[in-house]
Amino acid sequence: MKNFALLSICCALLVVGPVSSALPWEMLDRVIAVVNERPIVESEVKDRFARLQQRANMAAVQPTQGMSRVLDKFIEEALVAEEAESQAIIVSDEKIENHIKKIMERNNIASLDEFRQRIEKTENIPFDDYREELRKSMITEQVMSIAIGVTPPTRKEGLTWYEANKEKLGFEVNVKHILMRPRDNSPAEERRVSEALRELQGRAYAGEAFEALAAQHSEDVATVNKGGDMGWVALGDVDPYFANQVFQLNQPGQISNVIRSSYGYHIVKFLGKRQVTYESVEDKILNMLIQQKMHDQFGKWIGQRKRESDIKIYMQDYVKG
Repeated sequence: MKNFALLSICCALLVVGPVSSALPWEMLDRVIAVVNERPIVESEVKDRFARLQQRANMAAVQPTQGMSRVLDKFIEEALVAEEAESQAIIVSDEKIENHIKKIMERNNIASLDEFRQRIEKTENIPFDDYREELRKSMITEQVMSIAIGVTPPTRKEGLTWYEANKEKLGFEVNVKHILMRPRDNSPAEERRVSEALRELQGRAYAGEAFEALAAQHSEDVATVNKGGDMGWVALGDVDPYFANQVFQLNQPGQISNVIRSSYGYHIVKFLGKRQVTYESVEDKILNMLIQQKMHDQFGKWIGQRKRESDIKIYMQDYVKG
């Protein structure tokens, strides 16, 4: 009996560990699901749900239902990670950096600092977390490609979709601009920048070359060495207020009034407007089509993996999706 009692005490110590460290951990970060021995902890699910709540598409979702759907997503990610390990799929930091560079190029973002600030502002997520989410997305794409064998869409498929939907894609404009940024948020600084741009506008009206003024005064590092030339830009890809003001220009050579956007203050030289071309959106269309294929196949694959896996859910009030 004494030996049995001693064994019970030892087992209890092995399970709970020192009281001083186990209880705070349990209170702060308890396991709410296990997927084939992979634990999912409550804090990660809560953090992601809190970020999603700040977006319009999640604002009205009930917390219990929302937390359940976020947990479902973590379960799917665990199954994808398991498959990635079995297939020896690794997305290196170098691949992440190259992918980010491509995103920056598509959006005319010149510096990593500017990209970081934009991500943290628009996505409401620390940049390191964004990188990890990007890594998960790229791993999922590779799993879909290898494990499921999703066939990339052809150019013909892309053109077919474009012809059926081009009226919905809007316009793109060919513009040059001069950008100036206030040094702080004070009214005096906002007024200084606005007045400086109005002066440049007047000089352009008087006959000075807009390109020379842009090269001398613009603070947009991506275009300053090109005389402010932004090239053909899809209005749907730029700041909405900037796009709205530029859309109203219609005479080649026309110079805008001062435009306020989320990037600062601009004056714009309008060169032309046209329907969005297939070439300018081909990458987006092909990416959208493959995402649709992957989504359909992923749904079938993940359903099968869930049925085959050992999934235990311990979250209180979990709502099955």
